[in-house]
Amino acid sequence: MLLHPFRSRRDGTMPAGMVLIVLVAGLLVAGALNADAILRKSNAKGDGWRNELAHLTASVSDTFRLNTLRDGVDSALGKNQSSDIDVAELLAQQEEAVVDPEQEAADAEAARIAALTPVLPAGTAAAPLSLYVGGDSLARNFGLAMQRVANSSGVLTAEVDSRAATGLTRPDFFNWPEHLVADILPKGPDVVVLQFGGNDAQNIALDGKALERFSEPWIAEYRRRVGATMDLLRSPDNDRLVVWVGAPVMGPGAGVDGMEVLNWIYYEEASTRPWVTYFDSWPLITDADLGFVERAPAADGSMVTIREPDKVHLTMAGGTWVAWGVLGRIAEKADLTAGNLVPPPGDSAPADRVPRSELPPA
Repeated sequence: MLLHPFRSRRDGTMPAGMVLIVLVAGLLVAGALNADAILRKSNAKGDGWRNELAHLTASVSDTFRLNTLRDGVDSALGKNQSSDIDVAELLAQQEEAVVDPEQEAADAEAARIAALTPVLPAGTAAAPLSLYVGGDSLARNFGLAMQRVANSSGVLTAEVDSRAATGLTRPDFFNWPEHLVADILPKGPDVVVLQFGGNDAQNIALDGKALERFSEPWIAEYRRRVGATMDLLRSPDNDRLVVWVGAPVMGPGAGVDGMEVLNWIYYEEASTRPWVTYFDSWPLITDADLGFVERAPAADGSMVTIREPDKVHLTMAGGTWVAWGVLGRIAEKADLTAGNLVPPPGDSAPADRVPRSELPPA
């Protein structure tokens, strides 16, 4: 009679009681085999009667080594299900796997810069890179010196285009962006070198109003013009380098000032455009405190007159010092190793006079 409930009333079927026993036994076996995993999940959720039951199940499983089969299968599959895994450590690993927004933004910016950084062909005697030097009267002696230095390298050919009394503040007198787009860029120069500033420290006429020089509206408009000119010079094929040379410091009584304001704008705008590099000329043609000097020692120790009597323009010697510096900067961006890049000692500033990597705010 005791076994009667477990006898099926129909042939070929299992009695309900036996089905219940099989299900309970299966759950107990599964619980024993997965005791470690259940314990980890229970620990993560906190204390309670379920946690105590999980500890009891894991203890029984470990005592009778019921979890040996599960551990063997997990080991074969490359899984680690042992109960000694630190839950806090697992959570920390999950947090590390989360994408860092700042790193993601940095990676995106690096990709943007890489995509806009110009790639120039190597300069050779058979296929020299073409170089254009343009600007106001500051670019006269410097431009001629740059032409001589570039041609002496054997891997560059240069054109000079200096126009006195021009700049970016008076497009009504001479429109530099228009000139560059219409007359210069169609020639396809590999390198464009520009220098402005000698005539730009003046009021800007805009929409029938005069923007007072160095006022906030003036700075905003001048910055816009500089950035727009830089944008016009970018090659769609990403194969042109633009070098924007800062204006030199002016001497006392020269009647021209504010070059540090203009240079700061050039520097800032160039820093956001990978195809433009700003070249800081001041350390090459000043004293140790970046002050104006008419004469300075060259790399060979000889004293050289580097400024014109007007205390505004560079002499050919001063222009040559800056030109060799600019050539070195170009060589950082393009392969010029086939050419002569070493200046005669008297044609360059001392080796310790180098452009600043950053300019202080004006």
